[in-house]
Amino acid sequence: MTRKRTLVSIAVVLIASCVAVGSAGGRSSSTSVTVVLRPLIGTSTNEIQQVTFGGKIGFGLDVSNTGTSTVNHVVIVVDSDAATFSDASSSACAKDPQYATRMVCKLQQMQGGTGFSVDLRFTAPTSGSSVVTTPSVTVDAKTQGSSGNNGTQTVTGASVTTALVSSAANALVKTFAKGKEAVATSSTLPQHSKFTMPDALGSLYGVDTSVEETTGTPLCDKCPKYVTILEIPDSLTASSPFSPTNPFSFTVTLLPAGEPKGYNPTGLYHDRGLVPMCADSPLSATVHICLDSFQVGKKTGIVAIGRAYQNGRLGFG
Repeated sequence: MTRKRTLVSIAVVLIASCVAVGSAGGRSSSTSVTVVLRPLIGTSTNEIQQVTFGGKIGFGLDVSNTGTSTVNHVVIVVDSDAATFSDASSSACAKDPQYATRMVCKLQQMQGGTGFSVDLRFTAPTSGSSVVTTPSVTVDAKTQGSSGNNGTQTVTGASVTTALVSSAANALVKTFAKGKEAVATSSTLPQHSKFTMPDALGSLYGVDTSVEETTGTPLCDKCPKYVTILEIPDSLTASSPFSPTNPFSFTVTLLPAGEPKGYNPTGLYHDRGLVPMCADSPLSATVHICLDSFQVGKKTGIVAIGRAYQNGRLGFG
């Protein structure tokens, strides 16, 4: 009886070991994988990550194999409860063909001590109060012992919540813009604008951008009250992707309906300073913004077209 009990005990231990290594819940002691999703949205005046309805939500994703074993068949998933996947900086990542709200990245292998990073965007829905996005990674641990003895593990990272805000009839746009993309407010507003990113943004996948059409203190007694507020926090950093040779372009339009009676325009003002013509004062270390043209028409209104490499407040004086 003692010998039978001993054999039974050994058999139970062996079965338990096989389940721990080979089952879906198994984990190799030398394998440790982490996944972190980082928000790339958050204006300089509001630390809460938010975009307007239909805007782009930017994320940075970092997956690391901090163990010593190689992991195989790495499947990275970023799932959103309401936003749809837009694009990513790596060709290894794509939209899940069955779920528009999911991005999937597939890697053949990840050696111990290495990692994988990707920037990505989701498109916010046209309604709702927030979007919750969750990352996860599933791997097969390096084969150990007999054939087929691979431990599979899934690690889920912390979710990121992005607040959604109304565009106020497209007078406000908060988004994560890539190179060549334009951010524009409604052309029916008394003052409206469009900002177009340069072809490249340096090492950045995109930039957090906010454009708001609002009202403020007029620059003179008979000046318009309308103000365009552009916020691109990255444009004010030491590592800004913008420069005199790599500016963004813009068009600011004041419709006739927005012109006060007796108004005589003197130009476009940036942070209450008159914007010079590029022909006279091209962009430089001290000239952050200039105009290529300034047109005044009875039907078209006032149209200022120019270039800049720093954000700020824009209004007509």
